[in-house]
Amino acid sequence: MVRSRIGTYILLLVVALSFITLVAMTWAASEERQSAIRQERLRKLESVVQLVKASVLNEEDPELLNEDRLQRHIKRYAAESGLYLTVISDGGRVLADSMYAPRRMENLSDLSEFRDADSRDFGYAERLLVDQDVTMIMVAQQVVSDGKTIAFVRAGTPKASLESSSGAIAMVVGFIALGAVIAGIFLTRIVEAKAVDPVIDLTDACDALAENGEMKHLWNSSRDELGQLVRHFQAMALAVTQRETALRDQANRIETVLGSMVEGVLAVNSDRVVLLANQAVRRLLGIRAENVEGRRLIEITRIRALDQSVQQAMSTGEACSTECEVTSPFRRFINIQANCLPGDPCPGVVLVLHDMTELRRLENLRREFVANVSHELKTPLAAIRAYAETLHMGAVNDAENRDYFLGQITDQSDRLHDLIMDMLQLARVEAGQEVFDITDVNVADIAQWSVDSLRDKATAKEIRLVVESAEDDEIYVRADEEGLRTIVGNLVDNAVKYSGKPGDVLVRWRAEGEEVAISVQDHGIGIPQEAQDRIFERFFRVDKARSREMGGTGLGLSIVKHLASSFGGSVDIESAPGEGSTFTVRLKRSRVLTN
Repeated sequence: MVRSRIGTYILLLVVALSFITLVAMTWAASEERQSAIRQERLRKLESVVQLVKASVLNEEDPELLNEDRLQRHIKRYAAESGLYLTVISDGGRVLADSMYAPRRMENLSDLSEFRDADSRDFGYAERLLVDQDVTMIMVAQQVVSDGKTIAFVRAGTPKASLESSSGAIAMVVGFIALGAVIAGIFLTRIVEAKAVDPVIDLTDACDALAENGEMKHLWNSSRDELGQLVRHFQAMALAVTQRETALRDQANRIETVLGSMVEGVLAVNSDRVVLLANQAVRRLLGIRAENVEGRRLIEITRIRALDQSVQQAMSTGEACSTECEVTSPFRRFINIQANCLPGDPCPGVVLVLHDMTELRRLENLRREFVANVSHELKTPLAAIRAYAETLHMGAVNDAENRDYFLGQITDQSDRLHDLIMDMLQLARVEAGQEVFDITDVNVADIAQWSVDSLRDKATAKEIRLVVESAEDDEIYVRADEEGLRTIVGNLVDNAVKYSGKPGDVLVRWRAEGEEVAISVQDHGIGIPQEAQDRIFERFFRVDKARSREMGGTGLGLSIVKHLASSFGGSVDIESAPGEGSTFTVRLKRSRVLTN
């Protein structure tokens, strides 16, 4: 037979495969045979049920459901066919049975075969007859008279009768498997003879690779042990290469992630020597050294809070958080999250640095905004309350001062209403909730409307409103018409308020390439240079007392700036104290053909 373990393995494999094939084929053939026999027996049972129904339960017979007559016929048919027969009424009472006394049997209406026969042509079931210790295959059909179900006929045969001998099939399959085994032995001998020497060569090549690192390229396309060993060797080399590549890719991904993070990441060991630092740390802390790995933390950062965070995390073994202020390269507020690296004892700490500067600035703006709003709301409310209390205390009967007090209450109410409406409009614009209808708007129409609406107010202060255009043709901009009215109207209203002396307020516009510059110029008190950077902030006033006397809300210029930004434009200022101010809004020009 075979002379090597390799040959033995192959032979065992062939035998095992042959045995499995034999079992599978025998089982498949047996199942197919039993299925065919089952279908044949079921058809026979259906035929017997129909025969009994036609011959015994004749609808024209006056003694159709006579139990004694039915019992005699059922006994005779059962003896002739070798089947188990039963007839029950539509209520489930047994009328005749070939094996048991009908009057001793229970009501059978709940059996599945009768329920199925009531709704379909035939009902089928497998049922165990306990006293006979035999499982029966049952087929039932209903008997209908004058459109009504009057009885059911059931026929059954032992399930064991469906079993069919598979000896012939097994014998044929056995011969096939035996031939496969003999062929396997013959092929094994050939493969064994061809594989011994190449295996020795492959073993020598593996020894050379293990001892000297010398790799011999071997090729074997066969599927025996030699081919498997060669493939395993190649797979091993490939796996090592893939793992090395995966590790390199993972390191590159980690480096990319750390490099793209906004948060700074620092890792130090137990001696507080830097193991890793991403670019965000260098930017936040102003580290200029090229190589920080391998240097002590305090040496490269000079920030005591970082060193203390590392010490606290390592001493407690828990994550800790603190906040500090750094001044290099810029003044920043830094939140420090310190977490221990896994291991016992703790091998080091990871520091994550969050830049809180913008958050602190927004918090300050929020506090300042709340304070400003409170103050702006408090002033008119206090005035309204004072005048109302004065009237309540008896001034209501003072005809000389009553109208004055009521007028002041009305003025302060209007001021409060204007302040609230401006705040709501500004909030909607900033939140992007204001719905704009961006169309082609004629600048001349908007400028003229703004001047006309404020002409009476300007005339009362001896101020002349002048509209000028540097263009011969009509100019259109892309904006919301009502929003542009608000922009120009607020600028003209401010110019009238702060002119301070008789003079002119000029509203002019001109084309500047793809934009249109709309400017409002006054000759009023002007704005100092140090205040111009904050002039568009909410509630900011250069002279707070003077502004409140004039009834301003402090939100007009802020609304102008946000509306211009919403239309894709900008606003800027040119001003000097005592020389007046010029506000210029630039918006996208619309190419509209005009006559």
